[in-house]
Amino acid sequence: MVFIAGLDLAAKENRPSGLAIAKDNIVIMVSKVFSDEEILDTILKHKVKVVAVDAPLSHARTYRKVDLKMKRKGLNVLPPGWRTMKPLVDRAIALKDKLNENGVKVIETHPQSALKTSGYKNGMFLISTHLTIEPYVLNKLSKDEIDALICLLVAYYYVKGDIEKIEADDGVIYLLPKLRD
Repeated sequence: MVFIAGLDLAAKENRPSGLAIAKDNIVIMVSKVFSDEEILDTILKHKVKVVAVDAPLSHARTYRKVDLKMKRKGLNVLPPGWRTMKPLVDRAIALKDKLNENGVKVIETHPQSALKTSGYKNGMFLISTHLTIEPYVLNKLSKDEIDALICLLVAYYYVKGDIEKIEADDGVIYLLPKLRD
């Protein structure tokens, strides 16, 4: 059994980020987190091995080659080069570096694109079908927490070795494979 996490990262610490942690596909926590310290402490406390983060993990002037490949597949992502995206990219890279130093693998994903590649139209149905989570918890989740759970599914399928990836020389974005109910 492996502990994995999904992180829907906000650009700034005063905005909520969604964080979900599971043991294989059994969700053990999902919540809003704020500071980098809180994110790091929670991930390390749970001995997480892989984190899928919804944030670019490399800089570019506009779009990266990997982003353009996503767009050609009909998957809409924002360019890391936009001025408003720079704080998110900086934060994501800093967190990735700290997690890597602690033996945690960090991969980039995009939850809305992962939902699309999974073949599902509804994120809640995807989550409830492929993760073990209490139904009453699902009804109280914010968009950030739902996106964190989709990121968590990407980490789960990454660990299983059943993952779709869009790759270029400037990055890799991991997405869900086509899934069945």
